Amino acid sequence: MTSDVAQLYEAFPFPSPAEDAPLMDMVAAQLPFVLRDAELEGWEVLDAGCGTGSILLALAQRYPKARFTGVDACHRSLEIARRSAERYGVTNVELVHGSMPDLSLQRRFDLVVCCGVLHHLPSPRAGLRWLTEHLTDDGLIYLWLYDAVGEHGRMLDRELVQLLTPPNSPEDGLATIRDLGLELSLADYGFPAGWTGTALTAAEQDVADADAYLNPVVQTMRFAEMPALFAGLPVTWLAADRVFHPGGIGLVDLAGKEAEARAGAVFVRPEDLFDRPALRERVRKLGNLDQLRAIELRLRPTGFEVLAGRGAGLDRCVPRIAGNLLPFGEGREPGAR
Repeated sequence: MTSDVAQLYEAFPFPSPAEDAPLMDMVAAQLPFVLRDAELEGWEVLDAGCGTGSILLALAQRYPKARFTGVDACHRSLEIARRSAERYGVTNVELVHGSMPDLSLQRRFDLVVCCGVLHHLPSPRAGLRWLTEHLTDDGLIYLWLYDAVGEHGRMLDRELVQLLTPPNSPEDGLATIRDLGLELSLADYGFPAGWTGTALTAAEQDVADADAYLNPVVQTMRFAEMPALFAGLPVTWLAADRVFHPGGIGLVDLAGKEAEARAGAVFVRPEDLFDRPALRERVRKLGNLDQLRAIELRLRPTGFEVLAGRGAGLDRCVPRIAGNLLPFGEGREPGAR
């Protein structure tokens, strides 16, 4: 992480400057739809770029039999995370100051979570290599990234804000955002009631807007770029998980592995996005990567998640994940149907 990015988050710790803010369960509530293991007993889990610990602490609460490590480059964010851990009584968490790809933790993890961080690195590839180096032999990586399709408009607004703002001046940047009448809507990411189910406070809206429009490093991506991003790294498979868009949050299920509805889940199958039988038939014949392109072009997601791993990592996942494999390296290459 560059010094100016770290400076931004020292001024605007993400996602909330309040130690008593509700925790964000967007990953904790999702893992049952991804992993077979219901308790993660004995697992070592890393949150790379944990910020103020909202996702990390929610995970630690839900999985008390696992051990969690949170890493972040911002001292202020980690101090808020420490106080939040005390407030919520979370004891199975260790917090470490540092930044990938420079920090060496000298240990490896069964699950590495990295949400909304990789695309803020000058070299996402270097950051991803660091993540893979901290995986166990059967480990998993869980990534959340900005999608270039749905984020196109925000990137233009961000460019305008930065054009009109003096460099390295977050407070002036926030004033520019307000003068332009901009405000990030979490509904665009499938969270109509805010990240945690409650409306953002004024301070949290400032943080969200600073993150959205002032970050000096943002690299939006597409599903189709993932194979090249992971190429040559020590993982053997790569798969899609979720898409985040103004209509909600959907679990990708390209192979129809989830035959029955599950509480709290909305499944996204590309053929369901088209009304005409001819189009539905055509999209069914596409390979997995092209089906994901169809989902992107139809739903215009602002964010998406992918999973990657090696060894027996895929066997740790539910069948839906194996049905979402992307053509990649030595992994199983899904062909057109």
